[in-house]
Amino acid sequence: MYKLAILDDDEHWCRIVQRFLKQQYAIATYKSVSSFLWELDELNQYDIFLVDFVLPTARHELNTDGMEIVTALKRRLSRSPVVILVTAYMSKNELEVHGKQMCPEADGFFAKDAGLELLAHQIKQLLPPGTTEES
Repeated sequence: MYKLAILDDDEHWCRIVQRFLKQQYAIATYKSVSSFLWELDELNQYDIFLVDFVLPTARHELNTDGMEIVTALKRRLSRSPVVILVTAYMSKNELEVHGKQMCPEADGFFAKDAGLELLAHQIKQLLPPGTTEES
């Protein structure tokens, strides 16, 4: 079973994603940047990351956004995970046009209002060939 980590401050959305994808993935959620980045060694165990584009930070945390987190994951983890930048601020069409320009290191982009079926399909498409449970 693949391991999926979600970094998003929207607890409601995280719960919905967990309920929808729990049959296919072991899922952990992180709500703050510091709790996420301070556990980089532990993050090596995850195969897929969903990272929110806008991440409000506490006073003691670094002021960072999802794009910086994606870059950090790609550069600092020993194995390259699938990383999807998630946002509620852009539509699916806007992300298809501007997503790669915004964050070249992200493997995929997902608009939260696009529907979880699309997210599940996108994750399967991004996993390395021959590694899905269906193959």
